[in-house]
Amino acid sequence: MDEYYSAIQRLPAPVRDALAQLPPAFAAQVHEIRLRSERPIVFSTPHGPILAPNLLPKCAGALQLSARGLQECFYSLCEKSVHSYESQLSQGFFTIPGGHRVGVAGVCRTTENRRNSFQTITSLNLRVARMLFVPLPPLLQSSLVDSFHGMILAGSPGSGKTTLLRSIIKAASDQGKKIAVVDERQELWPCDPWGNVPHIPLNCDVLSNCPKAGGIEMAVRCLGPQIVACDELGSHEEFRQMEHGIQSGVGFICSVHAASMDELEARMERSRSGLRAFFSLCAFLEGPQKPGCIREVVAL
Repeated sequence: MDEYYSAIQRLPAPVRDALAQLPPAFAAQVHEIRLRSERPIVFSTPHGPILAPNLLPKCAGALQLSARGLQECFYSLCEKSVHSYESQLSQGFFTIPGGHRVGVAGVCRTTENRRNSFQTITSLNLRVARMLFVPLPPLLQSSLVDSFHGMILAGSPGSGKTTLLRSIIKAASDQGKKIAVVDERQELWPCDPWGNVPHIPLNCDVLSNCPKAGGIEMAVRCLGPQIVACDELGSHEEFRQMEHGIQSGVGFICSVHAASMDELEARMERSRSGLRAFFSLCAFLEGPQKPGCIREVVAL
């Protein structure tokens, strides 16, 4: 059964039961479920946004959310334990079992410890996580052999960076490389409360729900990896920990939101020559229309 149906399991019964009526063939095309106050639920698909009531007219009432209905969706997704997700919510999201990420929008406030929190929720973006793998082109496959230096995976949102990153991690593991994955958002290899991590490669260790900078430091210091992999690299502290890892002989595979070299340099706040200290090549993805597919590979 498609992961869409597991992603909706925590929603309140009326909404969950209505969304469960979606036929499997269409459910497999949904990569986001947009829930917004006083508006109908919208599916994000490769063909653009589609109103849920248009596809499920018999359930239209349950698929038009009031402000109160949206709050109920939020509390239900959190299992009425908002404080358990406080750290993630301060970054604007939280992850539910299965690796499904919920983006949050609304009225923000800053707490005494300078963390962001939400006073009122106005939108939820439930992203359907799928354990997918894609074949790697020969250049990426061969770059993992012997003295691996580093690789960036760059693309726009929804272009399949996480899918490609997961596929590269598996390929490196299959080659016998020891890999530590810093899975801050629990999307690469979601871990359930009992520590079960399905489909994890043999030579792979996962630091789940761990901030990237601290996770990189822990991985390099304690797990003895040849490669450290993480999603959505960005902060100065993360780069600092990468520098320490590189000095210890560790290579890095990271994804970044950027559709071009100019965007990549701006996002990373480093020139192409500056990035060369961390990575040997960058793979740019096609985009949301062809998730996980590579447009070009650029040597740094």
